[in-house]
Amino acid sequence: MHHRFALLFSAVLATASGFAGHAAAEPPLADSRCASAGLVDPAFRDAALAALERLVVHAPGQPADGAVRSHQTAGLLDAEGHAWYQVSAYQVNLGVIGALSVGPRALPLAADWLRWQARHIALRGAARGVVLDTWVRADTLEESTCPSGLAPRLCSDVDAYDSTAATTLLVADAYLRRGGDALLLREPAMREALEAAASALAALLTPDGLTLAKPTHPIVYTMDQVEVAAGWRAWARLQRNVYAQPASADNTLATAIKAEAAVRSRLALEGAWSVSLNSGQPLRSRWYPDTVAQAWPLLWLPEANDRARPVWIKAISPWQGAARLNWTLVNVDPDGFWWPAAAAAAACTGDEANARAWVARARQRWLDPAAPFAWPFQVGDLLWLLWLAEPQQPPSRVRSDSSAAKPLALLSTVTHQELLT
Repeated sequence: MHHRFALLFSAVLATASGFAGHAAAEPPLADSRCASAGLVDPAFRDAALAALERLVVHAPGQPADGAVRSHQTAGLLDAEGHAWYQVSAYQVNLGVIGALSVGPRALPLAADWLRWQARHIALRGAARGVVLDTWVRADTLEESTCPSGLAPRLCSDVDAYDSTAATTLLVADAYLRRGGDALLLREPAMREALEAAASALAALLTPDGLTLAKPTHPIVYTMDQVEVAAGWRAWARLQRNVYAQPASADNTLATAIKAEAAVRSRLALEGAWSVSLNSGQPLRSRWYPDTVAQAWPLLWLPEANDRARPVWIKAISPWQGAARLNWTLVNVDPDGFWWPAAAAAAACTGDEANARAWVARARQRWLDPAAPFAWPFQVGDLLWLLWLAEPQQPPSRVRSDSSAAKPLALLSTVTHQELLT
């Protein structure tokens, strides 16, 4: 999860209050040496899935139908006091990928979310292929990319084009690989949207195979690059398995391989990964982005694991001392975010004890009956939380709708018992 997205939402809250064919790695965490340890118990897993379902906007016949909020708390109060919820495609894509990883329960939700993205992806202009941050008004379910009261710099924008477009491809690929219907992905509007997302990545390519964050922010971030490389592999599988384009799939796979090689050659430092191209050694006393960035190649780029494992072990060592700096005991991020990716990285490097400690603390907080899955929990946290979970047993049939569906305006009153059912 990119903390930059979380910081944006945090800033808005402050305003309101004053990711077949060739044998390729299946992202994320596909490498067998990074197998999930099943550290999240079934009750916690199912409560997390229910929390995701409760973030869905149910608005049949309206553009907002199928949207998924980034969090259960309104992120903006407009000038007239109306509450608006943020929909960040990047965050939601990660959460849906996590939900799909544990079983078919999320397939209908994922299908509706993909359709929502296809309706909202930009098909022309500078943002072509990107789903811009969208806001849904709580009472009317009206949508806007620039509701009144939102800072102008946040209007019709998104934190990063490259990772947002890449995760759109990743969630479509995950939907198919987890049992989704290929006919959905062949629908003309859906295909056009996915092709546009791939085109967005192509437009951001640099000669060495890396991508710029966006045209107005031409920085090459390590965290983005490994997600983009995984996104290229996802698109290659879709081209081959859904659209019967083997030659195009080969070309896309070559792009992925080039990107992965560039990560290893351009973003690798002595004993570390750079936060961004030419940024130098990370500051080990800073949690985000410097320390967190050291986990992303490990989690998203299995080809780099021989290097990435010791890098993460070294990076996390300063954060395992006194209680106030121990990532398993407190949220060491100054903004309070949970970073379940750190627990996944710990499990991936054999540090099961600390991964378990983090999960236990998150379980206690996120299943708090008074405020379950409360801010700063975000939907993107579900990717790594659910990667740490045991898969569900296949049900007799996949539900076609969510039994947890409620009007958007009522979602803030969910009880602990409801989350577990």
